[in-house]
Amino acid sequence: MSVCLIYLLHSCNGCGSKKIEPEKREQTEISLDELVKTWNEANNNKDINVLKNLYDTIVHFYQYKYTADECIKSKIEYFRKYPDFKQKIEGKIFIDSLKAGLVRINFTKTSVRENEEEKVAAYLIFIRHGATWKIYAESDLKTDRLLSSGAQIPGNAVEGDFNGDGITDYMWLEIVGKTEECKIRFSGAVPPIIISTCLGGSPVNEGDLNGDGADEVGLLPIWESSCWRGYFVYTLKENRWVEAFEPISTHCIQWEKNIPPVVRDSTRKGYVFVNYSELTDDGIAVKTKTVKLQ
Repeated sequence: MSVCLIYLLHSCNGCGSKKIEPEKREQTEISLDELVKTWNEANNNKDINVLKNLYDTIVHFYQYKYTADECIKSKIEYFRKYPDFKQKIEGKIFIDSLKAGLVRINFTKTSVRENEEEKVAAYLIFIRHGATWKIYAESDLKTDRLLSSGAQIPGNAVEGDFNGDGITDYMWLEIVGKTEECKIRFSGAVPPIIISTCLGGSPVNEGDLNGDGADEVGLLPIWESSCWRGYFVYTLKENRWVEAFEPISTHCIQWEKNIPPVVRDSTRKGYVFVNYSELTDDGIAVKTKTVKLQ
């Protein structure tokens, strides 16, 4: 809990998923905007009763799964440690819809403690219970990165929301010992992806290709010298990674021309355009087809 308190002031701008429908946006913004202001004022006034009323029963609080009472205890300890603590929300707040009933609020916050001022990007995630909104998550990018299951996250880790919970995750590739396998690891509670016949590679955040609120993962595994390689796209289903569709056949020429192997079809939910390489009578050609994700 003490580690959580150390990073309480740092917050983050995560990548939201699909936007709230325009006709519902104004009413939702008014409601959530007021709740964020209430949360901000309660922190400044150190009003524990208001804060307790804002939190859900269980809160993802700076990478810890706390009860509302545990959150309040943490806040009390923090306020006692830094009696001069103040915070201010700068500019507009930005609202992203996540899964059904979950909405993420991103904003910039200036905090002051021990006469030192710091501007950070912050976020809250609210969950709907009938007509009521409660705080489901409160955290920041730096704390997420440092405290994610104690994982040693490398500097080249890729950001994303790979399980659709609205909290920033990190992914990176590891070579499994002296085997011919690789493992894509994630921060937090996201399970790893095991790739056989792999000597290396750089995982790619493909974004939310199927519209379920979670980002898909792409990888071109490095293998023994060959210009032909399959590009794999993975999607998380019931906390298990599966191939979103058959591997895409790619050739060096396609990569040299910077032609991406997969692009989301914005006109049809759950469909993508696949750019693949094919040997023709005229040489290597890059062709396109439409594919439905699992």
